[in-house]
Amino acid sequence: MKSNERLSKTVADNALPEAKRYVIWDTEIKGFGLRVYPTGSKTWIYEYRPNGGGRDADKKRLKLGTTKQITADQARKQAKLSSANTTLGGDPQAEKNEKRAAITVKELAGEFMEKSVKALNAANTADSYEDAFNHILPALGSHKADSVKKSDLGNLHYALRDKPIMANKVLAVFSSMMSYGMRMELIEKRENPAKDIKKFPENVVTRFLSIEELERFGEVLHEAETVGIPWSIDPDKKTKHVPKTSQSSVASPHAVAALRLYLLTGARLREILHLKWSSVDLDRGILKLGKAKGGPREIIASMATIEILRNLKRVGEHVIASDSAGTPDEKPRYDLKGPWYNIRARAGLSDVRLHDLRHTFASHAVIDGTGLAVVSKLLGHKSITTTMRYAHLNDPALRQASEQIGSKMSKTMKTKV
Repeated sequence: MKSNERLSKTVADNALPEAKRYVIWDTEIKGFGLRVYPTGSKTWIYEYRPNGGGRDADKKRLKLGTTKQITADQARKQAKLSSANTTLGGDPQAEKNEKRAAITVKELAGEFMEKSVKALNAANTADSYEDAFNHILPALGSHKADSVKKSDLGNLHYALRDKPIMANKVLAVFSSMMSYGMRMELIEKRENPAKDIKKFPENVVTRFLSIEELERFGEVLHEAETVGIPWSIDPDKKTKHVPKTSQSSVASPHAVAALRLYLLTGARLREILHLKWSSVDLDRGILKLGKAKGGPREIIASMATIEILRNLKRVGEHVIASDSAGTPDEKPRYDLKGPWYNIRARAGLSDVRLHDLRHTFASHAVIDGTGLAVVSKLLGHKSITTTMRYAHLNDPALRQASEQIGSKMSKTMKTKV
């Protein structure tokens, strides 16, 4: 046991590990201490006697969190609350155990998203986690987090087998949530239900639009924002007040602009949808993107991009206006699924995913001779290793071999005709 002093970040940082664990007690809050382990890990604790603090009651020790999980000030606030609780006859540890036993997957997911995912990650990462929870919560949200079995998660994973990428994401997100819950002592330590559940093969294919497909895509975008894309009512469906004739739907200019910007900048979809006018410098041709995987970044806008932005009507603070644009509670647009599916179908690109527009930007950059290091910076990749998936598109040796083989085979086929 060490001498007492007011616990602070400085005290915690200067507390060195010794052969045996020891505790530094706070001079202001009785029972508040910092336990230092031989391994170097440090945990904030609160020691007390339950039931009003009678001497006949055995001491209990409540873990408030490690120095990596919460700050000295946060630990101090928790210790004060626990001290007030015990003075009134409460038992913080027993209450914590009751909370552990009662917390549902939905409640754990809410805390995990708020205090871990959203606090520590980019908005697009948080959105990705939300996509996974859209599958997890309907199936397991009402379950007690402590009682979820491997078979429960395995059944959900299997049910998503036709969407292997999402199925595997569900596993990863659920595993991360459970690890957080155990680390923060919201649930009892146990084997993670996601452990040893075999992931589905994903067969990821980098699809990008050819020159001909780009031309067709551009024509449909123009059609969508001017005369509208034709659609027809299914005569077998019962619909009221709609004539059973061909119709057309004009797309929102902001939705069309978003698709163009997504294709022309190489930015991530959330970076486009969350972009604010205050972060657009048209004179310098700079777009200041928000928090992303590699941190905040700027991209240089092409003249085509600047032209789109100059002609786009400003409604609210976001470049891509949402339904709430211009209101006190304005939020960025969530997705582009509706207009994207209509435009994609009209252009005959049913196998193209929205994310493939970003692949198209990168692929054509590499094909045109742009170095991988530059492409990596344009895409905002944290590591050039991620960009290496496009390397084969600009391999001179492969291109030369392809030309030679193609030429030889073409001549042979013409000879035999």
